Amino acid sequence: MKVNLNVSGFETEATFPDADVKRIHQPLIEKFTRLYHEKQERIVVFLCAPPGSGKSTLAAFWEHLSEHDESQEPLQVLPFDGFHYPNEILDNNTIERDGELVPLRSIKGSYQTFNLTELIDKLKQLKMKDTKWPYYDRNLHDPVDDAILVNRNVVVVEGNWLLLNEPVWNELHRLADFTVFVDTLPEFLQERLVNRKIRGGTEPEAALEFYLNSDAVNVDKVLNHSIPADLTLFLNQNGSFEIR
Repeated sequence: MKVNLNVSGFETEATFPDADVKRIHQPLIEKFTRLYHEKQERIVVFLCAPPGSGKSTLAAFWEHLSEHDESQEPLQVLPFDGFHYPNEILDNNTIERDGELVPLRSIKGSYQTFNLTELIDKLKQLKMKDTKWPYYDRNLHDPVDDAILVNRNVVVVEGNWLLLNEPVWNELHRLADFTVFVDTLPEFLQERLVNRKIRGGTEPEAALEFYLNSDAVNVDKVLNHSIPADLTLFLNQNGSFEIR
């Protein structure tokens, strides 16, 4: 199935194998709707996946499927990136990494650069009322508070660190009704993330260096230090998924 999706504010053409739609994606949309009817309250789904795995596109596709099936509850995607600390805070704080102090800004995207307290507060609010959710502005490269009005009965929160096995983070799953994790080969993600940088104008050598110093650490942390999800999907290199 070929679809045009709005992913993080950008129009994107994506293709999902028809067999996956029938076997995995459509049944998941139906499951989320069933959960809503059973619980009679807003359903919170976590979609946790490493950088470069296409989680934002996958979440947007689920939203698309739910909106084009009148028998299902339309879902709303809520990105995790809006919980980044502002650059002003990242510039003025340091963290120890490999025995030396580095500015938080230099490891932006790692779990230490997100406002966990604010995330917990907002996740709790999702169950209580229509609330607002922050958004990461990719032009400003900074978060914008309360930019998204949450007004649907099923929400999919998508991000890297939602199932992170670190103190406090590893309790977040209690605020979700259902959790999905995307697993894949790190070598596949390296290729995708390096190519993404090159397409953005970065020289190949610099793109690889950035991956090794930044993205690779986050990929390893997500793939190897996340708690088990209710459902794990394995992403193959041809873009298809398997249920694990």
